Amino acid sequence: MFDFVKKTTIAATVSLAALAASGAIAGVNDIDVQAKIEAPQGSNALDLYPTIAEDLERALIERIDALSNDPSDPTLTVKIKRVSLDGDTILPDSAEFNELEGFVSFEGGSRQVVETIRLSAHTDESAVPAGYVAIPPSQDDFYDAMLTAFADRVVEMLPEEDINTGS
Repeated sequence: MFDFVKKTTIAATVSLAALAASGAIAGVNDIDVQAKIEAPQGSNALDLYPTIAEDLERALIERIDALSNDPSDPTLTVKIKRVSLDGDTILPDSAEFNELEGFVSFEGGSRQVVETIRLSAHTDESAVPAGYVAIPPSQDDFYDAMLTAFADRVVEMLPEEDINTGS
């Protein structure tokens, strides 16, 4: 099914291990995730993944200790702009993709951060040690790994000094 990612399981494992070690942040007033995928040649990503915005928002909420009701706390806006397979935004019927791109806006406190996040998963035939068998991820596993990595990157780029930790 996902021939092109058979040997990327190590990258997904590294991403999940980094998440476990990084802990979570707190004090974001609002998280707004949108998927507005526009491409000159068209895109079928939202047809294949209609809940991608909600799924990414859920992944972000899992990484943030608490959503506050204080309007002075920062707000986080994420816009998914591109889902593609090796640059092609018309995904195959198998729904494979290996690139995810979006914009992140974090406003509050003394700073405003706007950043573009681009993820790309590639096959690394040398990543599997000799004598080991690579187990390709299922479509759901790969989808979750890409959203997890994207959410991890969003959390990494947030300015910690502007986040209310509740202490």
